[in-house]
Amino acid sequence: MDSIKDNRMAWIRNIDSLQKGSQTYFTEYEIATETYIPGLFIYRNDAILCSSSTFDKDQRGLFKYTLKIKLPALEEPYYNRQASVKGYYFKEGIPGEILALFSLYFQCRFYMLAAFSNDLTPHSIKMKLEYDPLYRSCKPYFDPVVFSNGKRTFSSGLADFLNRIITIPMAYHQQIILACYHYARALKEFGVDEEMVFIRLVSAVEALSEWVVLKKNDDLFNELEFDDIVKTELLAKKQLQELKKLFDVRKSKLKFKRFIEQYSKGFFKGGNFEAPHTRIKKADLLDTLSAIYDSRSEYLHGGEAMYLSQPMRGGHKWDTDPSLGMIIDNRKFPRRKKLPYGSYFQRLVRYCLMEFIKDIAS
Repeated sequence: MDSIKDNRMAWIRNIDSLQKGSQTYFTEYEIATETYIPGLFIYRNDAILCSSSTFDKDQRGLFKYTLKIKLPALEEPYYNRQASVKGYYFKEGIPGEILALFSLYFQCRFYMLAAFSNDLTPHSIKMKLEYDPLYRSCKPYFDPVVFSNGKRTFSSGLADFLNRIITIPMAYHQQIILACYHYARALKEFGVDEEMVFIRLVSAVEALSEWVVLKKNDDLFNELEFDDIVKTELLAKKQLQELKKLFDVRKSKLKFKRFIEQYSKGFFKGGNFEAPHTRIKKADLLDTLSAIYDSRSEYLHGGEAMYLSQPMRGGHKWDTDPSLGMIIDNRKFPRRKKLPYGSYFQRLVRYCLMEFIKDIAS
């Protein structure tokens, strides 16, 4: 594939480069999670290696792992001198891509603790660059899946997931990794900033909204083009550009709802029968999504507070807390503005992202 037009994720391009048979070297990282993941992960002829390096939690409550990535030693610079403005970019590089994908697959929080350069030999010194990630431990009732050991292992399933990512057409790669990044960041906001959990999760969905197919009755303009509606000859160039931007984003909320509606099929099977009065049913989905999107927009554009469900003991199987409306200080929050638990929304978003990946993988 022409490297100038190759907008696949960097870790995939790196694997292709390794197949050229040039000299290679490893970069090594110390990563951590709150949950123990056993097994040894070996991917594509040692291109990616990962395994636990501790059997017990450290003082902060984290299990540590070693992540090794093989790189070609004699490749051109990692950036493309003929890059375009629409080229691929992910600011955290290959290790960041891998951790974002790990986070989506395992449904847990990964933290980068340190990066190592070289090996200790008579000719080189092994150097360690330490990071100080923002971490706050959470009780299981914040999210009974994310903050429990569950059934996670490096030895099965993960390779199949990465193989599926590789088969995704190149046009999706930039937005897929952005969605994974926002999802992973959302999990790290539990116990830190609950409002940011929702903001990041909405962004994860919006990263993929350009591929949402709206229903015919969703569009009040009946699929008319912009030039068919506005007398563009009366507008200056900058006015025209501004109006086109507004026209293009006017359906962002609807696309957000339609994406989740489309890819949540199967999510509502079974149910939370132990607390039916706090369960969000499929019939409530669109109203719940409207509340989430509106609250997120009001928070970002007007600084408004979100009406969040409050984590409580015994509520770990609920979708929302039992309160309906509420008066706080001099503000009355109506029931329609009530948001579910972040744990509910992250499960819903993760399910949709995984289903979307299955749908577009070739």
